[in-house]
Amino acid sequence: MKKKENVTAVIELKVTPAKDTGFAKIAQKIAKFPQVEACFLMSGAYDLLVFVNGASLQEVALFVSGQLSTIEGVLSTATHFMLKTYKAKGLLADFAPDRRLPVV
Repeated sequence: MKKKENVTAVIELKVTPAKDTGFAKIAQKIAKFPQVEACFLMSGAYDLLVFVNGASLQEVALFVSGQLSTIEGVLSTATHFMLKTYKAKGLLADFAPDRRLPVV
């Protein structure tokens, strides 16, 4: 049986704030998606930082292109997939060497 893949992505969003509610209305809409683990208002080049989980790279990519990027007020997205964890929540990960086939 194949191990179930779990993919985490960090997505930066540029958004247009609403006149009366600023970033809150669009952030609340994004935070309601079950794929969204966290959503933060940020300083810098992007406005929101969103952590998303999915079963595969393709599932996350489809969520970003079909759900997040189509929300009114979202101007652009930049998706970064987490490939390997070295430290999370203050704990170091297992640094055992990757199991790879030898190159001959």
